Amino acid sequence: MNNDNITMNKLAEHLRREHSHLMRYACYRLGDADEAKDALQDAYLKVCSKLSNEKSSEVKDWRNYVFRTLSNICTSRLSMSSRIKIIPLDTCLDMPDLPTENNEADYQRIARLLAGIPEEQAEVIRLRMYGNNSFADVAEILSLPLPTVKSRFLYGLEKIRKAIKQTKNNIKK
Repeated sequence: MNNDNITMNKLAEHLRREHSHLMRYACYRLGDADEAKDALQDAYLKVCSKLSNEKSSEVKDWRNYVFRTLSNICTSRLSMSSRIKIIPLDTCLDMPDLPTENNEADYQRIARLLAGIPEEQAEVIRLRMYGNNSFADVAEILSLPLPTVKSRFLYGLEKIRKAIKQTKNNIKK
C-alpha cells in the first residue's frame, strides 16, 4: 500500500468519526437534512480532491479544513437559494413553547433565529455549537483571532436571548 492510500484511509476514518458533527452543523446551517447531505457530499469530494493534489501537504489540520470547506459550501448554497428567509426575531415564538415534531422543524426554527443576528456571529455559533468545535478550532476555520471568535459568540447569544425575551413580553401583552 503506498503513502497516498494510507493518507486517504486516514482521511476516510477521520471523516467517519466526524460525520455526525459535520452533518449536524450542515443541517443547522441549511435548515434541511437532504440539502445538508448534498453539501456534505460536496465537501467530501472537494477534500478528497485536495488530498490527491500535490498541495495537500499544505493542510495542517484536516478537521478544520473539512469544516471550512463545508462552511463555504453552505454559504454558497444559501446565497443561491431563497429558501431561508430572514424573519425578525421579535416575530418568532419562544422555542421551548413550540412542539418538537421532528428534527427538520428544529433545524428551520434555529436557522430563523440565527438569521436574525449578523452572519459573522451566527457562523461562529453554528461552528461552535453544532460543529462541536473548540473556540480555537473555530478561530482557525474562519481565520480570525481567538478573542474575536469568543466575542462574536457571546454577542450573538446575547442578541438571541434579548429577542426571545422581547418576544415573550410581546406575547404576554
